[in-house]
Amino acid sequence: PYPDWDQGGLGLNPEADSDYGKEPLDAEGKISPRFQTKVQSKIKDLLQQMEEGLKTADPHDFSTYTGWTGVALLYLQLHRVSQEAAHLQRALDYVKRAMRTLNGRKVTFLCGDAGPLAVCAVVHHKLNNTADSQDCLSRLLQLQRSVVGPDAEMPDELLYGRAGYLYALLYVNKEIGANAVDDSVIAKVVTAILESGKNMSAEQKKSDRCPLLYEWHKKQYIGAAHGLAGIYYMLMQPGSKVPPDLLSELV
Repeated sequence: PYPDWDQGGLGLNPEADSDYGKEPLDAEGKISPRFQTKVQSKIKDLLQQMEEGLKTADPHDFSTYTGWTGVALLYLQLHRVSQEAAHLQRALDYVKRAMRTLNGRKVTFLCGDAGPLAVCAVVHHKLNNTADSQDCLSRLLQLQRSVVGPDAEMPDELLYGRAGYLYALLYVNKEIGANAVDDSVIAKVVTAILESGKNMSAEQKKSDRCPLLYEWHKKQYIGAAHGLAGIYYMLMQPGSKVPPDLLSELV
């Protein structure tokens, strides 16, 4: 496909390599069976490498960000694509491991208890373990008290704050069903985020320029992890159900 491509410069022999020149897409624009087989083989190899590496992983890291729940989420995604029961079972194995080490200190999807609880609820739901799924969901909803309460120490950002808890709620609704988490629960979390931002903006006397203002460890950030971008992104999600006129006014 490239007129100036010199295959000889790399010492390639098209006739010696039966895969040479095979495009990943066929004439209809779909992934070719040959390429799909190669991808599946590579995925299998990478999973084996990962499993070997996990033998020396931190046994207490339950997080979605760097721990066992993140591995469970990977297998959940593989099951979504492959529909292989073995992938769903591996997701269950890893999220169970995460559930044994929850510490109750953080409430977000990426770094706190909300991540394992949300993923656990989804995995059990897909396995038709209704009682176990509901138990995880109930425990997830119990975290709401520390999120919407008048706790000045609770941040609002995505990694460790209210926006991260909101992500967990919306994730469950997306995966299990729109009514898994009641709208009133989501509304309370959204309101807490909005009120926190408006209060900070008023304290800084910046309401005109930035109606919602947030801090992380006494500093103002604009990025996705600790700053405005991540918080605004969550508020703009359809599942958050912030009225369009309010979004236009504040965000």
